[in-house]
Amino acid sequence: MKTIRKYFWFLPTVIWMVVIFNFSGQPGEESAGLSLQVTQQIVKIVKHLGVTDKDTEELTEILHPAVRKAAHMTEYAILYILLFLSFFFIVHAVRSAALSILIAFAYACLDETHQLFVQGRGGTFMDVCVDMTGVVFAVALVLFIYSSWQARQFSKNEKQASQID
Repeated sequence: MKTIRKYFWFLPTVIWMVVIFNFSGQPGEESAGLSLQVTQQIVKIVKHLGVTDKDTEELTEILHPAVRKAAHMTEYAILYILLFLSFFFIVHAVRSAALSILIAFAYACLDETHQLFVQGRGGTFMDVCVDMTGVVFAVALVLFIYSSWQARQFSKNEKQASQID
């Protein structure tokens, strides 16, 4: 049972990598259409809230590239977190973080190379940088959560030690 728990996070990580690979395998028009639908929903919300007076088409045109880049960053932020959790129970946290960054970078490069062979898509180093920006945000989040947990553990141990004395 302990072994299963130790390697549990590898399954969601591999599944997420397959999801990313499938998104990358979508032809350009299909991928753009999917992100356009998401953008249109965001525009509806923004218009409903009255945040801007720009017309719907103009706002969609402005937000669509940002939505596409945010999707890249989110995909890789999730990948980093899953990779970190996969290695966290096997190696020290620092190694887990380093391995996760390296694997996320390698996978981003592989992903962009894969897109070179998909109709209507292209692979660019700039997209690898966008993917890695998502990883950087995830590293910051994981570091914050992990250091908060460590501080709580230290405080708890200090209390227990003072009660024993």
